[in-house]
Amino acid sequence: MSRISPATRWMRIGLSPSRNSQALWTTFNQILRYRELLGELVDRDLNASHARHGLGTWWIYVHPLIVVGTYLLIFGFVLGSRLSITGDFPGDFPAYIMAGLVPWLITQAALVRGAGALVGSANLVKQVVFPIEVLPVAATISSTIPYLPALGLAILYKAYVGGLSWMLLLLPLLLALHAMLAIGFSFALSAITAFFRDMREVVTVFTSIAMYLMPLVYLPDWMPGALRPLIYANPLSYLIWVYQDVLFFGSFRHPYAWAILLLMALLGLGLGYRTFERLKPYYGNVL
Repeated sequence: MSRISPATRWMRIGLSPSRNSQALWTTFNQILRYRELLGELVDRDLNASHARHGLGTWWIYVHPLIVVGTYLLIFGFVLGSRLSITGDFPGDFPAYIMAGLVPWLITQAALVRGAGALVGSANLVKQVVFPIEVLPVAATISSTIPYLPALGLAILYKAYVGGLSWMLLLLPLLLALHAMLAIGFSFALSAITAFFRDMREVVTVFTSIAMYLMPLVYLPDWMPGALRPLIYANPLSYLIWVYQDVLFFGSFRHPYAWAILLLMALLGLGLGYRTFERLKPYYGNVL
């Protein structure tokens, strides 16, 4: 009888539909159960860092708008005016950039903040009765809220320059899949960071580089043929393509990206939560 290798065994366990489904169900139940606590954590996270500032919590929303505006000015209007856009391009270049840039900035903030969810709240982790599972979820929510006005601006700008399509009705579904994926990453990254503190810096560097390995500020056809596989090898490219379908193209230009995003969201949340729970007994010793 042939023996199953450890790698194969762990792959089967990791991709087990029943275990991942159970993890998904548990995560949703905990979010509902501790929704008031989540609200308090998010409110504290958003308000604490700007409590004594002149503009107060307005900086939470002003800063993302300035970042988006800077990228839009440089890549959209300055560089975009010098680029030769083909006639079949459905809209203007700044609208294309905003459709992918804002979702990516949300993801970037969620990954960086999610990685430090446990380390930054070590005092809460060491409390026996505190449900530490809410910390990565709260980190993801609090990193998303500041970019919602920028997302609204992207929608208004597209409505102004080219109109919106019925695909905008799919935005709530897309936001739900995006949240599942981001929370799953936060679970896994926060668990790893508790043991490997450099992980947060690794995530920061990776997200800074990954931006240019996705079709955010350029069209995929502009990438040299030898380097184009890097775009498709980056799993987060498919998230951006789906957002571009909804906020820019107004049609299913990338149907395969929807299927891949759905799979990533389900597996990401399931595996992320299971990783978090598996390492949970050791957090108190390393924090």
